[in-house]
Amino acid sequence: MAGDSQNPLVSNTRASDTSPTVQLHPLVLLTITDCITRHTLRQQEGPIVGAILGQQNGHEVTMEVAFQAKLVSNEHGEVVLDDEWFMKRLDDYKDVHKQPQLDIVAWFTLAPLTGPTPQILPIHNRISELTDSPILCLFHPSDAYSEATTAGKLPLTLYETVYESAAGGPNDKAMDIDGAVQNKALKFRELVYTVETGEAEMIAVDFVARGGGNATAVEGSSAASKGKAGKAVEEKDKKAKGKQKESPKEETIDESAVLTAEDEELLSTLTAKINAIRMLGRRISLLRTYLASLPPSYLSDPSLTLDPTPSNDHPLPLNHSILRSVSAMLARINILAPPDVEAFTLESQQEASDVQLVQLLSSITNSVSAARDLGKKSQIVESGKSQSRRGAGGMGSIMGGGYEGGGQYFDTIMGGGTSRQFSADRWG
Repeated sequence: MAGDSQNPLVSNTRASDTSPTVQLHPLVLLTITDCITRHTLRQQEGPIVGAILGQQNGHEVTMEVAFQAKLVSNEHGEVVLDDEWFMKRLDDYKDVHKQPQLDIVAWFTLAPLTGPTPQILPIHNRISELTDSPILCLFHPSDAYSEATTAGKLPLTLYETVYESAAGGPNDKAMDIDGAVQNKALKFRELVYTVETGEAEMIAVDFVARGGGNATAVEGSSAASKGKAGKAVEEKDKKAKGKQKESPKEETIDESAVLTAEDEELLSTLTAKINAIRMLGRRISLLRTYLASLPPSYLSDPSLTLDPTPSNDHPLPLNHSILRSVSAMLARINILAPPDVEAFTLESQQEASDVQLVQLLSSITNSVSAARDLGKKSQIVESGKSQSRRGAGGMGSIMGGGYEGGGQYFDTIMGGGTSRQFSADRWG
């Protein structure tokens, strides 16, 4: 950071191998921004302080959950934590997050880009009593609209707690003398962190991103003044009505103002695209400003030297690595945008025509196959009908001959003289 050397609380040394490896979860960032938003809209005074819970496994530290803390002033006029409230809230969070077990590992507050201020030391010392070497998370509101933040860098810095001797640095190899008391000063050393996202957090972040399209910016002063004016009008109406019974009011909802899921998805997509275009425009503008501030090149004017010195009009020196990167980027533009636009357009149209012809041929083939299947099924139905007709005619002739023969049989048995003669001979 730019102002680290001027801040006595910031250590000038870099993170060592014994420094913790921090994984920051998006839920912590959402909590911090929510605290800042509420504090601003409510026009509250005083600092914003909160605790961060996570897991610590050796040098690996995760920051998963955060909550805002309640602050009070002590007898010395210092802003400190409300111990009773803070410990109760911390125990509640520990009871909720048991699998896996979370504990306090860090705390957050707001600070300038120069780093920690002496006003945060009482709170840091109190949290140090709850955990060893708590990590300090500083959010920089002044850096929220900077170019680095627009490019994707988060406006926050993480610090670990180190103790350095007052006379020398942390690498001071002076021998410790038995019985001698050496003064150790509390300092903060910047840490490198990574952002880790879980499945549940991805759902929460997606919900916040979708809701951001419907959000409305509200100024704190105007919102507060409107709230006070609304309360005054309500009190005046109540006094005027007295004991009269208030008639119920039905609020009508304009259905056209409610966005559907498809509209919200389209809105979020367009918002992401316009943000990407704005970021691209800012970076192109930054490159143009940088190239304009460089001294003239010897390629345009052979009388110039290979390494010109900066001047008032061109204050920046030449950086050949950056210039090579810019040249490589410009060389790749020809690949993305071909030089012969007409030939490229003709080739694209030919490929599109080929694709459409293949699709048309495929549809014709499918139609011919469907017609062939229909012909086969029609032939099967017609052959079945003809067979059923032939079978019905044969069965009619067989049944007619059977009835005729059956009559002759019954006439012979029941109506002939043989039967009557047989009866007369037997009973006669």
